[in-house]
Amino acid sequence: MNKIRIPKAAENMEAATIGEWHKQEGDSVEVGEPLVELVTDKAQFDYEAEVSGTLLRIVARSKSMVPVGYIIALIGEAAEPLPDVAEIDAENAALAAQMRGVIAPRSGGTAKAAGASGRRIPARPAARRLARQHDIDLADVAAAAGKKGPLTEDDVRRFIESRL
Repeated sequence: MNKIRIPKAAENMEAATIGEWHKQEGDSVEVGEPLVELVTDKAQFDYEAEVSGTLLRIVARSKSMVPVGYIIALIGEAAEPLPDVAEIDAENAALAAQMRGVIAPRSGGTAKAAGASGRRIPARPAARRLARQHDIDLADVAAAAGKKGPLTEDDVRRFIESRL
């Protein structure tokens, strides 16, 4: 059984957002095949499988922001029993708790991720960072942009320019 973890793809990379999964549970996976799309503050790329086997379990769902080292999937033999889920959850919870401290706002205001309704506003990491730097509520940007999909850095920039 191989635990697939978020790689540290750059020196300053602390976390990534899970994009689209290219494989589903039960699919065969070969070394070098695109497994999942990862989105960081500075890049969007496909993470390629480093081992062959069967994708037994997807642990991190799309749109999840997870820290480097987080277990996102399990690859092994089709008949192989899965490990104790509580063990994986505990390991990932410890990493997620560390991430909350690392990714906390460093200076300036905070981007409000949830609007008045309390629902989370989907946004790319760069959009969240820019909104945080300018103390902008992402719900306001989403309303102004009229978008239902993830907000981009360009959406936030247009919103800032419209307020000048």
